[in-house]
Amino acid sequence: MRALSKIASSLKPSATMAVNAAVKQMRAAGEEVFSFGGGEPDWPTPDNICQAGIQAIQEGFTKYTPASGTPELRSAIAERLREDYGLDYESGQIIITSGGKHAIYVALCCLLDQGDEVILPAPYWVSYHEAIRMAGGTPVVVYAPEEQGFKLTASQLEAAVTPRTKLFLLNNPGNPTGAVYTREELEALAAVCKKFDLYVLSDEMYGKLVYDDAELVSFPSLSQDACQRTVLINGASKAYAMTGWRIGYAAAPKHIAAAMDG
Repeated sequence: MRALSKIASSLKPSATMAVNAAVKQMRAAGEEVFSFGGGEPDWPTPDNICQAGIQAIQEGFTKYTPASGTPELRSAIAERLREDYGLDYESGQIIITSGGKHAIYVALCCLLDQGDEVILPAPYWVSYHEAIRMAGGTPVVVYAPEEQGFKLTASQLEAAVTPRTKLFLLNNPGNPTGAVYTREELEALAAVCKKFDLYVLSDEMYGKLVYDDAELVSFPSLSQDACQRTVLINGASKAYAMTGWRIGYAAAPKHIAAAMDG
């Protein structure tokens, strides 16, 4: 048989899947194991959501929808973002995807050319690195140590920028660390992105899972400039315990949303 593509052949196996497989094997052997693999709420999807899904199926809502999502869902997400974070997106700027990972990959494919560099703070969710490579980009990993709360500083971001840097990938709240950036920290990062004209991919999938005195400040809410250079990633998986439903979305400037819709 002929070889797979170079991209497929170069991909590294998912560390998350490897951990999940090891957990299942250990549990089958009778060991008590607490899994720190896949990020999944330990409660079921709320009953009212399940009943709405069942009702939709029973009413025949099983035909093709637009690839970018139904107008009703896109409008509802735009309204949710407006109420939660003061973000003013039109429904056409919302792109529905098959989970957050799909939204991230499509956004990267629309933003990156071969060899473009993406600054990726570490520790990071393992899928980011390979998604960047699959989209033709080059991950530039910058470590944010525990002493600074696992959060990248503006000076670190600026030091990592080169003429090939095109995008900064921000995960807030952070997976796997749970780090939450303050408004002041985000504003400093936004200033660097503006200085070097960087796109920002802000993955805020864990935005509803913040505790104590922490508050999520959505990156595109910082300023008009931040909003115009940011693709916001979110979805239903974590906030509503709907991981298996595979519902993600991106909110983006009009020209990027149009490319993702294509």
